[in-house]
Amino acid sequence: MNYAGFVEIGYIQKTHGIKGELQVSWNDSLTVNPQDLESVFVEIDGIPIPFFISSLKQKNYENSIARFDEVDNLQSAEELVGHSLMLPANQIPENDDLELKDLVGYTVIDTANCTIGVISGYEEFNLNSIYYITTPNGSEAIIPATDDLIIEVDVEAKKLTMQIPEGLLNVYSKD
Repeated sequence: MNYAGFVEIGYIQKTHGIKGELQVSWNDSLTVNPQDLESVFVEIDGIPIPFFISSLKQKNYENSIARFDEVDNLQSAEELVGHSLMLPANQIPENDDLELKDLVGYTVIDTANCTIGVISGYEEFNLNSIYYITTPNGSEAIIPATDDLIIEVDVEAKKLTMQIPEGLLNVYSKD
């Protein structure tokens, strides 16, 4: 899910036991320490809903067993399975190491300073990663997401200058 001002920090994998505990998988690329969290937002019906964490036991580096206030039985826990966990972006500690997936929402500009569009999605495959770009005319284009094509990243302006392979965008033009 992509909400302005929120960052997905993990998701609820499954229930654990019958007292409302949940197994949570954390996004290991973020600098969030689950043990430091007092609350999280759970995406329910497209809306981030706050939940206070009453207990958290670390299973391993990526997984924890969490218990939320007001979730005290198996039925209420089952309703949360599969939902994303989020935090407001201003609560995420700064990480100077930007990854390709962190650039969703950035405007892509080519080397001639022409706007290609806004990165609306990122997907990884076995050997390749791609960006989904929403162009100014509202259509969608797909371009390779690779460090080799990135010329410059302006974090403050949320702009990404890329060397787009010649002819790639012609595939998406409506001639």
